Amino acid sequence: MGAPELRRRAFNTGMLGLLLGGAMPAARAAGAAPAAGGVAAAPAIAATPKTFVLVHGAWYGGWCWDKVARMLRAQGHSVSTPTCPGVGEQAHLLSAQLNLSTYITSICNHLEYENLNEVILVGSGFAGVVISGVADRLPQRINSLVYVDAMVLESGLSIFEAQPAAVTRKRLEQVAAEGKGIAIPPPPLASYGVGDRATLDWLGARLTPQPVATYQEKLVLRHPLGNGRPRIYVDCVAQPFEPLVEIKKKLKTQPGWTWMALASQHDPMISEPRLLADLLGGLALALQGS
Repeated sequence: MGAPELRRRAFNTGMLGLLLGGAMPAARAAGAAPAAGGVAAAPAIAATPKTFVLVHGAWYGGWCWDKVARMLRAQGHSVSTPTCPGVGEQAHLLSAQLNLSTYITSICNHLEYENLNEVILVGSGFAGVVISGVADRLPQRINSLVYVDAMVLESGLSIFEAQPAAVTRKRLEQVAAEGKGIAIPPPPLASYGVGDRATLDWLGARLTPQPVATYQEKLVLRHPLGNGRPRIYVDCVAQPFEPLVEIKKKLKTQPGWTWMALASQHDPMISEPRLLADLLGGLALALQGS
């Protein structure tokens, strides 16, 4: 890739912070009446339309992004929310063969078959590992990577190796006792930090077991993490999420990250969709011309 292309893609992280800091309060102030379905229409932000691909975390499917996706589309952006095999509406495909490579390939295929370019690739939770793998294979289709309270692995590690040993032991016990040896059962609804009954019912009806091999397989990267794409980490700070506490401490010491705090629980697309949509909309504004 030539120097002009690199210059075109580069953006000043200090300016990103300034733009996001100014854009999000303005977006909230703009406000809008609730749209059909009980979701408030997303605030209008004067940004060049961007292409977002929102990748779900463990136990979810593309459905988990519904509210955030509608808000971003109302701003004029293109948004897709693919579901990986074995979960969500693909739960009937659950098998022992589904692993991390399957998920990375699934999202790569989505980008290629939909011919998506200049993508803002967003991964939540577990999906941080997936988007790292996608960037390693298809950097030419990616504008930037957004890790929403997400797992970040070094090459050669699995999630089960990177997270606290006590958490891994508990998950493996659940796999043996409830997951038929191939899947991790969803966490209890009470752990999602959601008090709204309708949201809890929506969530409980859709969570599906997560293929355990996605946590067991090691991430193998052929290039440095991010493969030259800008990396933004959205740190959800309302309550510590145990599997990520030490990983976040380590990340904060590493160069190459734009670090942002969001006053939300671990899964803001569920608990604070407006807050997350505001942030992503502000990011689109900050990336104008990139």
